[in-house]
Amino acid sequence: MPAKDALNVIGTRQPRLDGPEKCSGKSIFGDDVVLPGMLCGKILRSSHAHARILSIDTSKAEALPGVKAVITAADSEGIMGTRRGQEPVFCKDITTYKGEEIAAVAALDEVTAEKALRLIEVEYEELPSVENMRRARIKGAPQVHPDKPGNIWSDVVDTYGEPDEAFAEADLIYEEKLNASVTHNLFAEFHVAVVDFSLPDKLTLWTPTQTALLMQHALAPAFGLSISQVQIIHLNTGGAFSGRGGTRPHHYIAALLSRETRRPVKIFAAGDEEFLVCRALGENHYKIRAAVNKDGTLKAFDMDADMDGGAFPAEVGYFGWMAGLCNSWVFPLKGNRLRRRVVMTNTRPHFLGHGGMMLSTNSAIMQLCSKIAKSLDRDPIDFLLQNAIDPGHKGLSGEVFASCGLKECLETVRRESGWEDKYGKLPEYHGIGVGIGAMAAGAKGAFKHDTSAALVKIGEDGFVTVFTGIPDMGQGTHTTMAMIAAEVLGIDANHVQMVAGDTDITPIDIGAFAQRGTIQTGNAVRNAALDARDQLAKNAASLLETSEDNLIFKAGKIFVADAPEKSLDFAKVVYGTLHNDEGRYTMGRGFYNSPLEFKTTSWSFGAQVAEVSIDPEIGQVTVHRVTVAHDLGRTINPLACEGQIDGQVYSAMSQILYEEVLSDDGLYLNPSRLEYKMPRTYEMPEITHHLIETIDPYGPFGAKEIGEGPIVTAGGAIASAVSDALGGMYMHQVPMTPMRILRAIKVKEYLEAAEAAA
Repeated sequence: MPAKDALNVIGTRQPRLDGPEKCSGKSIFGDDVVLPGMLCGKILRSSHAHARILSIDTSKAEALPGVKAVITAADSEGIMGTRRGQEPVFCKDITTYKGEEIAAVAALDEVTAEKALRLIEVEYEELPSVENMRRARIKGAPQVHPDKPGNIWSDVVDTYGEPDEAFAEADLIYEEKLNASVTHNLFAEFHVAVVDFSLPDKLTLWTPTQTALLMQHALAPAFGLSISQVQIIHLNTGGAFSGRGGTRPHHYIAALLSRETRRPVKIFAAGDEEFLVCRALGENHYKIRAAVNKDGTLKAFDMDADMDGGAFPAEVGYFGWMAGLCNSWVFPLKGNRLRRRVVMTNTRPHFLGHGGMMLSTNSAIMQLCSKIAKSLDRDPIDFLLQNAIDPGHKGLSGEVFASCGLKECLETVRRESGWEDKYGKLPEYHGIGVGIGAMAAGAKGAFKHDTSAALVKIGEDGFVTVFTGIPDMGQGTHTTMAMIAAEVLGIDANHVQMVAGDTDITPIDIGAFAQRGTIQTGNAVRNAALDARDQLAKNAASLLETSEDNLIFKAGKIFVADAPEKSLDFAKVVYGTLHNDEGRYTMGRGFYNSPLEFKTTSWSFGAQVAEVSIDPEIGQVTVHRVTVAHDLGRTINPLACEGQIDGQVYSAMSQILYEEVLSDDGLYLNPSRLEYKMPRTYEMPEITHHLIETIDPYGPFGAKEIGEGPIVTAGGAIASAVSDALGGMYMHQVPMTPMRILRAIKVKEYLEAAEAAA
């Protein structure tokens, strides 16, 4: 019999429980939902980046046979199209970007709906526009909104510690710039909303989402309903990558059409429209200064950022603070400052890319750290080790890092990558770079609470059902929750089934973002399973003639700790608990809300080394190998963790080297999977995984996040490796496309020639 404190399920390589359904195509997604009498909804979008609407004539569309409703801004008075209440559902008078919603139709089929859109006549008076931040910041530029002079949505300075004092004391000051391009989150599943609002007191929405709860809180007041009168069903979600964090105009439009027709309505964003509905990262410009002592001690960072929020930048204005704060999560700085200006342009509203804004800022910071190390004649890993935080460090904004394996991660990647034999010794146009990063697990402080709850139901045959409100967006969250419940109850994870994705059935959960799933939802599931186990222990203790605290739940049995030869089958105890005189049906409940004083309770850390080569003839970068060490507290499922790392490295490489939304006059030029460049499978590098366990005191069984932590770190490592391959040249733009690489090579050759001539 295993020891009382040994783990049987946690740490095993558990295949995804939903794998057979996903691989066989049986998984149901939003676009698969078909309801009786369902109509097809379509949205008419502005063809101008900035124009005054002089008139809208919908009469021809309304007269078309098969059209059941046509709506405009007049039908959505008082309803805003995002959770933060800044973006309207429909444009009423002046359009602010190409693709803005003007009108919508509901028809019996897609062909009729498309024909109806073409019959809507809109007369515009075109106005001057600004499609990028450079033009928006010019004195006298056209205004996106008349009440925002200079096209500045917000201008905020976040100051932590004493940055001015640190810069005054520093021996050396380094400064660099980095620009990040517009991206798309590139979900596997396109945006879709199916709404049944046929009854006045019940709105049901099927849609992919990271957070059903926040969608309820946005939709309910918009339509005069209580929270429980809005049902969100999110089924499977085909990817999110920070891009499905709330409501968008199409959710409200589908609801308005359904209310008008008293029939279900589906709106599906197909083709080019997907790039307009998405709220991904906009253009970002960063200036970064670092204060350093001659001995290599980092004192402070000072960052100045211009962030393109598009036409309605409320969400960027709120979450922009993340861009600068991540510096002080890995370095014990004396000061850290970020000035973030959110600029408005006549483009789609922007939000976050995969890795938030921290991916691009970390690529800038890690390049800068390599530059500093080189100027001080230091090895970059030695420089990072000298400045890396230790467990127990308190961050500049009050964070407490209860567990931290950052230095162990650095030592691991140094050893496993062969760094000592490669750094400074590679052929021309070959490079090696290192990156470090940290990531919070939870959203404490961003909302009134950060609560997750769970229910555990144990059938009389011993099979377990876990009810949870957290979505699984492809990262394997539900399998993780099943493993946690199975560990507590001492059963096989394959005997646990998950029920999720329906707010009428499942308990509260803020959602799957900010890497909160493993900590918040995982602890809730653990607590619910413990509650169920305590109920079973009462009956088992009686049958085994021992105390409840002398029982061990392991391997499908319940043992007596000090007499292991005495045991009962788990299923037999469950059956007996139901069929005894009390007739108890075992149901456990649990919740978790991280302690307020710690804001976020757990933080992951990581280090990576990337090896690249550059073809100087065409400027192509090849990533050959990435060595990853990630401090994830405790490994719940090594198989899933390695897969998560592979996906994060892929996405980081994609954004650092490939991904860029191109536009001209406000029109997207590459809005499809064929034209929006990203790596193909054969371009994936060799990845080695090293899971560093530090056993966090707040995570379930000591686990922490492995969500966006690896992507931020990978971005820094790959950017540093490219810089090293260019002889230490700092790359000032991501993605580092072949054109930009060739330009850097020309500059490098010019500087080398000038130095030789001197």
